[in-house]
Amino acid sequence: MKALNINCRVTYSLLIFLVFTGLLSCAPKSTTNKNYYLGTSSIKGNRIVNDSELDGLIPQKPNRRLLGLPVFPYVGLYRFGEIFYNREEKQRKVIEVTQNYQKESRIHENDPKKLGRIQRRYAKKLEKAQIRATQGNFWMRVLGEMPVYYQQDEVVQNAEKMQRYLYNNGFFEAKVSFKPDTIFNRIRVNYLVTENKPTIIRDVYYQVKNYFADSIINANSKTAALIGKKRYDGDAFEEERIRIETLLRNQGYMEFSRQNVSYLVNDTITNVLTDSSFKSVDVNVNVEMPVKDNKGVRYKINSVQFEVLPPVGIPDSLFARDTSTFNGIRYSFVDKKFSRKILDSKIQVRPGDYYSQDKERGTQQQLSLTDQFDFVNYSYTLDSSGAGINSYFKVIPLEKYQISTDVGLNVIQLQGAPGPFASLSYKIRNVFNGLENFEANVRGGIELVPGFLGDQDIYRSEEIGLNTSLIFPRLLTPGNFLQRRTSKYNPRTQVGVGYNYVNRPEYTRTNLKMAMTYSWQPTSKTLFNLSLVDLNILNTQNIRPDFQNLLDTLFLQGNNLINSFNKSFVSDINANFIYNTNALMGRQKKATYFRVALESGGTSLNVLPKQQDLIRSVFKDLQFYKYLRLNADYRRYWPVGKRSAFVARVNTGAIYSYGDSKVPPYEKYFFAGGSNSLRAWLPRRLGPGSSPPRKTFNNLTIESPGEFLLEGNLEWRGYLANFFGDINYALFLDAGNVWNLNSTAAASQKFDAQSFGREIAVGTGFGIRYDLSFFILRFDFGIKVYDPAVQKFVLDELQFKRLFNRTQSNFLNINLGVGYPF
Repeated sequence: MKALNINCRVTYSLLIFLVFTGLLSCAPKSTTNKNYYLGTSSIKGNRIVNDSELDGLIPQKPNRRLLGLPVFPYVGLYRFGEIFYNREEKQRKVIEVTQNYQKESRIHENDPKKLGRIQRRYAKKLEKAQIRATQGNFWMRVLGEMPVYYQQDEVVQNAEKMQRYLYNNGFFEAKVSFKPDTIFNRIRVNYLVTENKPTIIRDVYYQVKNYFADSIINANSKTAALIGKKRYDGDAFEEERIRIETLLRNQGYMEFSRQNVSYLVNDTITNVLTDSSFKSVDVNVNVEMPVKDNKGVRYKINSVQFEVLPPVGIPDSLFARDTSTFNGIRYSFVDKKFSRKILDSKIQVRPGDYYSQDKERGTQQQLSLTDQFDFVNYSYTLDSSGAGINSYFKVIPLEKYQISTDVGLNVIQLQGAPGPFASLSYKIRNVFNGLENFEANVRGGIELVPGFLGDQDIYRSEEIGLNTSLIFPRLLTPGNFLQRRTSKYNPRTQVGVGYNYVNRPEYTRTNLKMAMTYSWQPTSKTLFNLSLVDLNILNTQNIRPDFQNLLDTLFLQGNNLINSFNKSFVSDINANFIYNTNALMGRQKKATYFRVALESGGTSLNVLPKQQDLIRSVFKDLQFYKYLRLNADYRRYWPVGKRSAFVARVNTGAIYSYGDSKVPPYEKYFFAGGSNSLRAWLPRRLGPGSSPPRKTFNNLTIESPGEFLLEGNLEWRGYLANFFGDINYALFLDAGNVWNLNSTAAASQKFDAQSFGREIAVGTGFGIRYDLSFFILRFDFGIKVYDPAVQKFVLDELQFKRLFNRTQSNFLNINLGVGYPF
């Protein structure tokens, strides 16, 4: 009874608090019009320019409401925090922390190590104190939200910005007005847009008085941003300025600026076609060199110096300096040393070359990507002639040792209760003074999988992994003949050794792996990976009796899947290529993702067949595999409106086994079903072909591997609401299956062009995604539309009273995952 009373008190206290914060948020502090809350904005009348482009010009965003009601809970939390907040006191705390830091720094100014620790400790304290002084207490800056009021002056400015934006994009006669609409305690703003006639660029002419600069611009005319016969676009004018600036700076004209590019627009052209739906203009591009007579100065690199600085706040005089020269570049090290030969391959700015903006920035990028430096700065001085450059690269190293931990829940491909996982990572930087990094990671996790046929059993899947790797910032090749050629492509060589233990409901399996992988990025959108060495020793230590019986039964039927669970040796050569145009930051634009992977298993066995005897002499009886595997994944992204997008994906792959066992390793098969595949089916349980789900004698369904995969996904993504993060929705349609290509497979599992169409599974559903900025929690609810196992439409068999009952032929399948499915 006492426990019940305590629960009641907690409930009443929570209700009183919610009501209190709600009352604080419902009404503004003042009843004047200026203190009405700002409502949502709508844009009407535009036909060509997207809403998202104009909406991006509105900096003010309304406060979040509760379920669309005129209640602002976050404002209430902010005002609740203001009751306990004293800004003057927090500002005094900032001064106090600063004074204490200065005092301790003076006491230990001759001890660099202790001075570094003091600096790191006070840096965190000062940052926290400044945040509390400027952003408020926990209620105000984390839970709450500062109230946003309607200000007519700001709305007028927004309308003017929209009109300028339209003018800048060729709508010279555009008009923008606004109409406020008062609803309860907020004012909603309707922006009314009249675009009128757009303007088309007829021809573009360049006027460059410097002959060499003119030849550079003409030689790169295909990359021009200003193109005739296209709509006038103000952004294209700025892009063309940047393009010309980059072209000339890369050829030594360091002082050339985009401000030296001007435009003359001739808008007096009469449209010959007498088409009144648009206007025509000609554009003259005038390029002025920044010196007399338009000759320009091409700057040449006289010297290059690379300097390692001590940690911030520690005097340079406390360290001995090591100075030397290598390949014409002067190196100066303080506290930490790095290989001059490796640094030389990263530095693209060379003595004797003309100045290049791309090489300057490329050097900074390559040095930053080594994960060795916290700070990379470039500066220069001019020599007495005024045309020679002395270049300086200055860096501050990162900490040599780094430990990080991660704890959470396994939710990827999960169909029931989440399971915990934990990982510990350890990193050593610059191991051999050659910019190498050593990384070790230990990870353990448990995944709880419920009985797939509605029984009460919980099947626990455990996984423990230890992976170590040594990463070199170059391609390790004989003679290093590729080192200089690939230096600007962020080359890496990763040598790794790992051990993985998996205890699943059906079997227990270990994998001892060693691999050597090369990777390089020719552009920001492309990535290559190549593994010439990838060795694995697989050992299935334990198989459940009912699963063993099923494998034996399949073997008697001509299916060799049982061979995939023998103790085996897998060696392969694999390569993959990725092309990705997705924007890392900013507004999502139309994008493409393409990945293709090719793998050849047992290749070395074809060249050196006697190595099997050598390997067996060490590891006893082993199964060897020979196979070819291809996988391709293609995705397209189309943004629609401000917060919506349409995404399409096609994923396919095939594996061909030609070894003695006629089967590939189990891990190399393809699977369909689950949160990143067909979401109406359980993970990896769809197919192959039209075969029904495989079950053990105690009704445990097992995975359904296939040798050929074809699946496609369509998904519409949109925005719902915001509650401590964006809540988004998705509507999706999935289709596909896996098949076997082996001649010994059952007819229902084999790929057949005549029955192919009837064996394509189709599922649909909806999803909820909770975007917390640092990760996305995803719930997808899938239902079957067409089931190839029965070869009929099963959507009408869904029983709303038994939506989650997995004993039904069709049920609502819940997928819980992290991140987007594709």
